Amino acid sequence: MRTKLIRAVVATSLASLCATNSWATPVYESADFGGGLFSVTSSFVSRLTAAGITGFSSTSCFNCANPAVVSGHFIFDSTVPVPSSGTANVFSIGAIPNVTNNSIFEFNIGSLSFHFGDAGTQGGPAIQYKNGIFNGIFFDETFDTPNGTHLELSVQGGSFSLRNQAFQNLLTGFITVGANGMTNIQSFTPSGDPQNNIPEPASLALLGLGLAALGFSRHKKA
Repeated sequence: MRTKLIRAVVATSLASLCATNSWATPVYESADFGGGLFSVTSSFVSRLTAAGITGFSSTSCFNCANPAVVSGHFIFDSTVPVPSSGTANVFSIGAIPNVTNNSIFEFNIGSLSFHFGDAGTQGGPAIQYKNGIFNGIFFDETFDTPNGTHLELSVQGGSFSLRNQAFQNLLTGFITVGANGMTNIQSFTPSGDPQNNIPEPASLALLGLGLAALGFSRHKKA
């Protein structure tokens, strides 16, 4: 009877091991996104200049003569579940061995550029979804400009703002959302990724339980 019980434990453990995601193998994909700036007022330009940031003017807005480029890209693990309803920030963007931070996540606003792993990152990066559809980015970073002015970039879904310590806007803009918000989606395979074929803790526990039971069974027979 005990032998049958042990065999059942072994069989259940191995079956569970096969039924679950036995090996931690992220399925990476890369994607691009874009957007634009809202009206760049004279007050905004003055505050940017005071902060030591150049390259923006009243003609930098999305519908103006010389729009500033708002663009970005990221690599994400497509196996991370995305809620089918409601609005949620999905943290499927993370460190990937042998892949640079600039490749993992980058957000550009004209001459300004922000990346995964920046020292001043306060939150994110994460992909925001609404009812399972791309709804922008969640990301927050504080940084100092070349002249030492402390600023904060806040990206909340489909909109973003760059503010100073007085909570005054220097720039505001949008990220294109919806079914066509993520573009150039491609599979991504890190070269020499040591994460491949690393057993998950739960899988190791199941495997250990099965092997322990099997060893006990052989000991009893001996």
